[in-house]
Amino acid sequence: MTDWTDLISQALSALLGTVVGGAITVLVARWQTAKTINAQTQLAAEQHAASVQLARAERERDNSAAAAKLLLERLADLYAWLPSLPDVALENPRLSEHARVRCAEAMESVRRGMFTELFSITDTEMRERYRVLVRLVYDAGRRGAGGQRPERLIRDVRSYLRYVQVSLGFVIDGEPLPIHEEPPILDRDSPAVWSPSSSSVIWSDPADGS
Repeated sequence: MTDWTDLISQALSALLGTVVGGAITVLVARWQTAKTINAQTQLAAEQHAASVQLARAERERDNSAAAAKLLLERLADLYAWLPSLPDVALENPRLSEHARVRCAEAMESVRRGMFTELFSITDTEMRERYRVLVRLVYDAGRRGAGGQRPERLIRDVRSYLRYVQVSLGFVIDGEPLPIHEEPPILDRDSPAVWSPSSSSVIWSDPADGS
């Protein structure tokens, strides 16, 4: 009787071990499957987020480039009428009344760009450079800053305008901006013309013969 009892006990133990082992195997397999599914889900979510972020960055670059091109058109108009910038604040212009009116119109166009296209440019430094240019232009044209040296004033503003033009070109190309430059102080006593600290050929201004 004892032998039968031992045999039955051993059989039950083996059966229980098989059942428990199988259950553990199933649980482990389910855990591994769930872990794999979670990992794949997380990976897919990360890939989607990265794709969305990349698409957003590309849109921002495209929008910035398009806005920069429009701002360059506004600056080109002002560039052409810069010789009349000191006349805007004068009762009797040194040059012609027509040129003064066109310069004032170009100034207003550049100022409007600050409230339109400039908002599409994501680079905060680029936006600040454009705003500084607008301030310089209006300080010179409306407030008469630097009017005691009109020729130097024109070249100061032209040089900084050129600096902003070059910076916008870098925005269009999707490249980092040139180094930050402190703007000219229009009311200074020095007759020396302001120019960026960089000696790169990109700052050359054909209008100055440089």
